[in-house]
Amino acid sequence: MISARYLPAVAALLALAAIPTVLHSYMGPRLEDGHSVNALPLRLNGMEGRSSERSPGWVRELYGTSDFVERKYGAALTLFVARSPDPKGLYHHPEHGVAHGDGYERAFVVRRPEHPEVPIFVLESPRGDRSVYALLYEGEFIEHPIRFQLQNAFALLVRPRSLMTLFFVRGNPAGDSQAAVASSGEALLLAAIDSFLAQPGTPLP
Repeated sequence: MISARYLPAVAALLALAAIPTVLHSYMGPRLEDGHSVNALPLRLNGMEGRSSERSPGWVRELYGTSDFVERKYGAALTLFVARSPDPKGLYHHPEHGVAHGDGYERAFVVRRPEHPEVPIFVLESPRGDRSVYALLYEGEFIEHPIRFQLQNAFALLVRPRSLMTLFFVRGNPAGDSQAAVASSGEALLLAAIDSFLAQPGTPLP
């Protein structure tokens, strides 16, 4: 039995613990910003895309979201764009889903002169596979996901969540040179980002 003198403190702790439940269950788990992955045009960077026919259940299981598009561009490139109120579901090894089996051994970050504000994560495998991705949250691109998570841990806990967006381009040479795939992959990634950001948005509260 709890002593009466501890009841106010216990009540306060229970109230704090209930905040995430109330916010996420009754006020809605996400803040909408007016952007949509489904509004991305099929034609990007001068290439016509086609649906990969990926199962929504597969994406939900691996990334924790069904808000996504996945398209093939030519024989070498696959564009995957997904949004989720759970950032970790997208930033923690996103290649394990859309690029499963590529066996990446090298990872680094680059910035293109035409888009210096976008840190592009690059993954390379010994056999020549090269994928690139970028992470967007509340209008800012994320270069250090773990640092982002630590800095936003309390806000992510107690308020309705904004959506993180993952832009991912998987590159398999398939007869093209690795340099050509690298250049076209980054260009496709940035074209998708530009198109997404050009959509009319809704200011977040």
